[in-house]
Amino acid sequence: MKSKPVLPACSTNIPSLPADGDGGAIRKGNQDAGAASQRVEIEQAEARTERAERRTEEARSRTEAAETRTEQAESRTELAKTRTEQAENRTERAEMRTEQVETILQRVIDSRIAARPEISAGLQKALPMPGNADEKVPLEQLTKRQREILQLIAGGQNTKQTADILKLSPKTVEYHRMKLMNRLNIHDVPGLVRFALRVGLIPPEG
Repeated sequence: MKSKPVLPACSTNIPSLPADGDGGAIRKGNQDAGAASQRVEIEQAEARTERAERRTEEARSRTEAAETRTEQAESRTELAKTRTEQAENRTERAEMRTEQVETILQRVIDSRIAARPEISAGLQKALPMPGNADEKVPLEQLTKRQREILQLIAGGQNTKQTADILKLSPKTVEYHRMKLMNRLNIHDVPGLVRFALRVGLIPPEG
């Protein structure tokens, strides 16, 4: 009889699964790692936020500094304008006082000439006597400001335009125009225009 083949013995050892305690430790480790990663991300986000806030604050500070410089520049400009206006007012008052003195002096001269008929005709001619609208009154009898205003009036500028051009107040222009008319004994604008044409202050039309 043939002998039966002997089969190898099968191992019945099955790998054991990890105990419940070991699985819990792994899960806890994963959770701890996730929490640590979240903390890092939160810290990074907070750091970025802080940097952004610092940049915003720096930008705000620069803006405030620029606004302060602008306000200072505006204040200096306003102060300069005020000083310019004060200087113009002082100049206008000085011109008015000069014209007032000239007027008073002219009156004194006129009164002395009237009181002393022996003053020669030549001397009377040399003195700045007022003429009438039909006489050629020398342009030198007028102040520089009066000549400027006469030229502008004869050129068709009104009081406001004349004031803007000469950087004077309209009231000051009216004062000089009144003195100009009294000096020339011409009391209307057409007469001033004719005088300006006659003395060559403005060119004739055409």
